[in-house]
Amino acid sequence: MSAAISQFSFERLTQILGWPLLDFVWQGVLIAGVAALLLSLCRHARPQTRYLIASGAMLLCALLPLAGMLLQASRPPSLTLSAALQLLAETSATTEVQWQDSNLLLSMLAPVLPFLVTLWLSGVTLMLSRYLLGLLWIARLGSQAGQATYLSAMGDWQHSARTLQARFGIRREVRLLWKTEILSPMTTGCWRPVILMPVSLLSGMSPSMIEALLAHELAHIRRWDYLVKLLQNLVQALLFYHPVVWWLGRQMDSERELIADQLAVAATGQSRELALALQSLDQMQMQQQALALAAHGGDLLSRIRQILRPGPQAWQWKMALPVVLAVVSLMLIFQTKVDAVPAADQLVLNQQAHEAALPAKLMINTHSRHVMVLDEASGAVLLQKNADVAVPIASISKLLTAMVTLDAQLDMQQELQLSRQDMVGSQQGLTLLKPGLSVTRQQLLELMLVPSSNTAAKALGRTYPGGEAALIAAMQRKLQALGLHQTSIEEPVGISANNRSSAADLARLARIAAAYPELQKLSGSPEMKLSLAGKTERLPSSNPLVGQASWDISLTKTGYSKAAGRCLLLRTKIAGKHWIVVLLNADQFAMRTEDAELIRDAISGAVSASSSASSSASILDGSAVMAR
Repeated sequence: MSAAISQFSFERLTQILGWPLLDFVWQGVLIAGVAALLLSLCRHARPQTRYLIASGAMLLCALLPLAGMLLQASRPPSLTLSAALQLLAETSATTEVQWQDSNLLLSMLAPVLPFLVTLWLSGVTLMLSRYLLGLLWIARLGSQAGQATYLSAMGDWQHSARTLQARFGIRREVRLLWKTEILSPMTTGCWRPVILMPVSLLSGMSPSMIEALLAHELAHIRRWDYLVKLLQNLVQALLFYHPVVWWLGRQMDSERELIADQLAVAATGQSRELALALQSLDQMQMQQQALALAAHGGDLLSRIRQILRPGPQAWQWKMALPVVLAVVSLMLIFQTKVDAVPAADQLVLNQQAHEAALPAKLMINTHSRHVMVLDEASGAVLLQKNADVAVPIASISKLLTAMVTLDAQLDMQQELQLSRQDMVGSQQGLTLLKPGLSVTRQQLLELMLVPSSNTAAKALGRTYPGGEAALIAAMQRKLQALGLHQTSIEEPVGISANNRSSAADLARLARIAAAYPELQKLSGSPEMKLSLAGKTERLPSSNPLVGQASWDISLTKTGYSKAAGRCLLLRTKIAGKHWIVVLLNADQFAMRTEDAELIRDAISGAVSASSSASSSASILDGSAVMAR
């Protein structure tokens, strides 16, 4: 039991961290698109405006995953059906289920989510370690240890620094240190800032150029840029996997340096000297630690141009790229959207109480929007989800058509001639069925139940005593007699969207249909052999699960239409018992199949877990009810 709880806790942590981080993939693209568009529109504005846009976008990048994690933590824990049944089999709880519709992309990502979270944690650890080592290196540079040999000129620069500091209105204590270990001016520290100047500048630049660089560093101190840079690096470490945060970081660095240049020029009036100093730094081709604010940061050529000859930037075709990014992001939003569907049903286990209690709610992913699983023998519901909502059922309608046909005790060997009006809907590769061809009623029944022939269903309705109207009336009387009040049928094939039923009604209908030996024999066949007009054709079942070694299916009917989506009804034997499974309105064929396989594995796993726990009563003993 403790192992199950530990596994549950780990899965819970990966969901809280993993899904918001994956959501940020498209969120980051959307942020980048909007930010890039605003930056393009504000290309003639002051750098402070562009810096505000880039900083706001970076802040949004940090807040969205955090908000997503808080939202994920407030939601019910999300488990696969197998994991939920196994966990509950080893514990005891009455738990409310909140069902979550999932698309194919999310179902593919869910199994690898723990690996992705582990990979993210490893990357964050490496990034933070790198930054920590950089901070330690800068802290050592900012200490008095390692101070260059005193030069008489340095005393004058201390006085110049204090004069510039007064011009900027900086009240904090600012230290000026000259270092031999560096090649470019840098600023470090927030509350006790330190300006690090390379000793090589004393011999390589004029005093006015050095003063301009010193003013540039003091501008950073006035704006508390070092603190912003630390927070920026933290966001980049946490979201290192997304290129957008690195692009925004470069934008912030570039605009930050332009702002400091403007403030330095305003304080000293030495625009030419600052431009020459930047050019000199560019020629040195220095490599600097990114954790410090260095005077050579940003695009030096652009900075020099803005200092000496500021002017408007021309519109380029690349500036339309943000619109494309925004559209792509919106498409991703709709593709990966997950709609949580709350359910009033309960997870109930017939077991003795254990010390470990489950959360009050669980969230389970599913593709099919309407589900019912029940024990055929007792009628006890194991799983249900939106099971009382009537929706289009497509070709599952043919199961009722077959039942009413058999109820009428018609001559199954009677020869019936196909007419042109029988050729409705898709013929699904049935090349032998043509108007004027004679087939027996038995063959039509087989064609309707195995390959799900629309033509066969239409022909059975047309040739029913009294015609299709009489067949529909018989179907309605049977629905009333069975108490299936959420089911309505207006034609025998299932091509009408008005052929509707609920998962609960269909499950009860399947229990009745299982009593028809002919229906079990035909719909449980993996294929049929059709011989007509001297030709023979083998037609597979519309349900590819029939005949597979891992399945024991004795009754089934599939359905598909644009209105109904992918539907499946089956009677199958799992863990020694017969179960009725109804799956309605899955978006894709693979999703419907995955749901069926998950239900089979979950029931098998729950029986194994219950047996290993030596429970006094099995969770599948007919008195247990679980909603899906």
